[in-house]
Amino acid sequence: MPDIHAPVLHRFTCDLLRAAGTPTATAEIVADSLISANLAGHDSHGVLRLPSYLASASQGQVQPDAVATLVSESGATAIVDGAHGWGQPAMWLATHAAIDRAREHGLGAAVVHRCYHIGRVAPYVEAVANEGMIGQAMANAAPAVAPFGGRARVMGTNPFAWAVPRAEGSPPVCLDVATAGIAEGKLRVARARGFPVPAGNIVDRDGRATTEPGDFYAGGALLAFGGHKGSGLSLLAQFVGRGLAGLDPSGYDGPRGINGPFILAIDISRFTDLNTFRAGAEAQCDAVTGSHPAEGVDAVLLPGQPELAMRAVREREGIPIADSTWEELEMLAAELHVAIQM
Repeated sequence: MPDIHAPVLHRFTCDLLRAAGTPTATAEIVADSLISANLAGHDSHGVLRLPSYLASASQGQVQPDAVATLVSESGATAIVDGAHGWGQPAMWLATHAAIDRAREHGLGAAVVHRCYHIGRVAPYVEAVANEGMIGQAMANAAPAVAPFGGRARVMGTNPFAWAVPRAEGSPPVCLDVATAGIAEGKLRVARARGFPVPAGNIVDRDGRATTEPGDFYAGGALLAFGGHKGSGLSLLAQFVGRGLAGLDPSGYDGPRGINGPFILAIDISRFTDLNTFRAGAEAQCDAVTGSHPAEGVDAVLLPGQPELAMRAVREREGIPIADSTWEELEMLAAELHVAIQM
């Protein structure tokens, strides 16, 4: 399959979402999330997700025309009801609510109830950082990860993200990682392309180490990154994400794809001078990128820099789509009577 330029893929994504009953404005937000992930090189959260998204819609597990609402604001906190609609609009509403709360109180936190998959987490915390604040977010996901020392699926891949502002004109420093050693979507990408995954990330149904993505889908489990460390952070996301979102943190009790996202905004100016903080952050970044690379490494990078570099390449050259993924999208287009305009 040839590479597809982002505007073309964005239009096609919107057309598929609209054909499934999604209002245009909502379709644009969801498509922005998916295409942005593809541009950043995280195909695990890009259009590869469309088949499962639209399957959830057709099975009634997500309501495409639902509208997220801000249902509670109390002091520094806010609650958004996602109404079992697409997760991205709900999470953006929570993000803006957290920023508003932080402006008023110094700290702002928001959680989303009844929320479908929110996509890649980085854009939300980057939006907080672009307001001169520190952003932190985490979310639960369906059980896919074995706890440290175990082999059964108990916890989700449970992403954790943060973003910090730098000097004016510099992009925020942003880390967005799954607490699993590899995101489940990365397994989908590897399976679609026929590639193994690095050792130490998955076990098969019998708890034996494997590098074959299909073993996960045959009843295996992901492993947390860093052993007990990642497992502990994943457990925190279960408590904060699932617990504050009104879900039972001990298990999985919702439709496929449901998330319990939480986001925190910290107004730096309530603690120290913002410009002084920005200058210090920039100096720290310079110290990192200016340090001597290890043998075999070209340059020391900050979190988020690989994504920025990949975005520049893919905006220019197009987004590569695996043949198997494109075949699925073509079948969806035929089912929904959507024309593919290349």
